[in-house]
Amino acid sequence: MHILNILESIGALFFVVFFIGLCIFSHELGHFLAARWRKLHIDAFSIGFRKVWAKKINGVEYRIGCIPLGGYVELPQVDATDEIPKSADGTELQRAKPLDRIITAVAGPLFNVIFGLLLGCVVWIAGLPQESPKMSVMEVTKVAEDSPEYRAGLRPGDRIVRLNGEKFHCTWLKFVEQIMFSVGDITLDVERNGKIIPITYTPIDNPNAPGRLAKEKIGYPFFTVLTPIELRPLPGSIAERAGIRKGDILYSIDGNPISSFLEFQMTLNNAGDRTLHLQIDRHGKKLDIPIQAEPVPDLPPEFITYRIGVSFQASDQKPTVLEILPYSPAVGTDLAPGDLILAVNGEPVVNFSQVIQAVRQNGTKPMTFTVQRGDQQHDLTIAPEKIVPRTIGVELMLLSHPTPFEQFENILINSYKSLRGMLVNGANALGLTEETSTLKPRHMSGPLGMGTILYSSVKDVSLVTGIYFVVMISFALAIFNLLPLPVLDGGHIAFAVIELICRRPLPTVVIKALSALFIGLLVLLMLYVTYFDILRLLPVKTAPAENAAASVSAAPLSPESPAEPNQETSEHADKTPHP
Repeated sequence: MHILNILESIGALFFVVFFIGLCIFSHELGHFLAARWRKLHIDAFSIGFRKVWAKKINGVEYRIGCIPLGGYVELPQVDATDEIPKSADGTELQRAKPLDRIITAVAGPLFNVIFGLLLGCVVWIAGLPQESPKMSVMEVTKVAEDSPEYRAGLRPGDRIVRLNGEKFHCTWLKFVEQIMFSVGDITLDVERNGKIIPITYTPIDNPNAPGRLAKEKIGYPFFTVLTPIELRPLPGSIAERAGIRKGDILYSIDGNPISSFLEFQMTLNNAGDRTLHLQIDRHGKKLDIPIQAEPVPDLPPEFITYRIGVSFQASDQKPTVLEILPYSPAVGTDLAPGDLILAVNGEPVVNFSQVIQAVRQNGTKPMTFTVQRGDQQHDLTIAPEKIVPRTIGVELMLLSHPTPFEQFENILINSYKSLRGMLVNGANALGLTEETSTLKPRHMSGPLGMGTILYSSVKDVSLVTGIYFVVMISFALAIFNLLPLPVLDGGHIAFAVIELICRRPLPTVVIKALSALFIGLLVLLMLYVTYFDILRLLPVKTAPAENAAASVSAAPLSPESPAEPNQETSEHADKTPHP
């Protein structure tokens, strides 16, 4: 691995450990300060775990641990499972009053919110990378013919103007989120030939969703839309010399619509030395700009790949050729759509991933493919071409500047929609409702999943994106802890409220039984979500198309990685993997 990649990985890992620890620390600090304010007994306050240093000041033992994952505070008077609270040295203590317990319990989540709002100011000022401009109209470019959208009447060229009766002004990812978080049917009002046509369908699991979302069995749309790309040429770059100006909107290249940053980058990579014609819009004026991309200089070898120029249908693991890509080595050979590849260089293959891997490992040496067409088999030879990432010297990164309160509102809304969707899905499975949702408990993420997303955000996207996910995690931690479940802060609050209303505490035996039950349930839930977090870390069988989040948790889906021409290295320009 290149030394720079190693340093980036170490830096991203340090970022994850430090900021997740900071989220937990801020939570415990809230409990600590509230307990001091309410004059409760505090045995210890620790930064980190596994004590390596301690000093007692005014009856409180302050500790530093060698495991930097947050901290903890020991508050024996707040623990409702103890009928007679005792300090660390065995001294009996008076049980904290209900109001004091409520204030102390609320303070932890409150400090998570305050920490998230403060850190959210960084995102607000610096700007958050987004995968597309905000759009009020989504122009459909492709619709899978075996999809509920197609059966309901959606067609390429339709212009979506309303979602579930509401106008929108959002990025493509936010539009997708609204569909995935929906309950029941989706209605798209589309403009076609000057008329508005309502198209109603029920979302279903999409096995061809981009990237790791393909594993999630979630209602990702079966259609794509045209995503305009704003070009920002770098000083002295090829793009600037060709006449591209800041703010130019790219719609197509050589007449082919470009609907994502990834398609743009792959078009540059696959063009080689061929001149491309960029169709752009400059303040309403249509322009055609010829341009020739150049290889990105000083790239490590791992960024270079090879292709023969065929694509496979991602929903079919068999290596059946879907199409021959233009300007590729496969053009002019006897390979044709519908052919089934049986072997590569005499080695049998049973899925398209093996074909892709064989091409990547082969280099530019001629390869022999054994192909079946109908009942006939034949061999043909294709020499893969070397694909080197190319650039024209433009920045594509769009930035949004959500305020800290907008970020908090976003997590509140998505948390509510996530919980609602999972409850509806469960109720539907039990026959209690006819409403449907594709959200399931498996879409939640535990510490492993959140840490993985945070690591990828910092390493593969940007530091600001990583900070944004820390903000989301901090908000999510606050919301989760306020759920009225025993062993959580919300449970302590609920027990204290019941005591205030009934003027007596619940029997200790009841509290202990409920706490033991919910500890067991939370452990099972943690094991369940961790199992799916581990599955998400396994290699994706379908080749990735676009970099999207792999999970739906209390935090929203992660934004797709914005790709600059000199950074994007993925080999796949659409949802059909191809070598």
